[in-house]
Amino acid sequence: MARRDRWRRHPCARVMAALALAATPGAAHAATATDQLTVTATVQSGCTLTGGTLDFGNYVSGQTSNLDANGRIGFANCSGVLTFELDGGQSGNVNARTMRSSGNSLTYQIYRNSVRNAVWGQGQNAMQLQLLQPQSGEVSVYGRIPGGQAVPGGAYVDIVNITLTF
Repeated sequence: MARRDRWRRHPCARVMAALALAATPGAAHAATATDQLTVTATVQSGCTLTGGTLDFGNYVSGQTSNLDANGRIGFANCSGVLTFELDGGQSGNVNARTMRSSGNSLTYQIYRNSVRNAVWGQGQNAMQLQLLQPQSGEVSVYGRIPGGQAVPGGAYVDIVNITLTF
């Protein structure tokens, strides 16, 4: 037994015993904690176009006077600065708009104002509207068919694309 006691008193024996205890499974534990991450988003209603109309009614072929008409472009759930752009329709040219019927053309124009001196088009010729709070409504459209156009009878139509930027 004297030999055993001598071995236990040896400095290396103590280190070996400490290492043996540390290597035992379950002897060391890591701490953990859990909580939650709250994820949120606010979905705003999207600004949309709700259609547009401009109906001139009846134009008499060759009439000498201009035929003016008022229409509308509707929008919903919009706020901030709205920009309404109109393309040139079938003609592709905002300065030379035409309605067509069976290969025949009737010239007309769309304006941003009631005095009909500001052509409604794209870029700097677009219509802008400032809304301070979300709302729905309409923008007035002012149209004119110049007098003096002798064209065959029929239903004349053009499709103008509206682009709303908000």
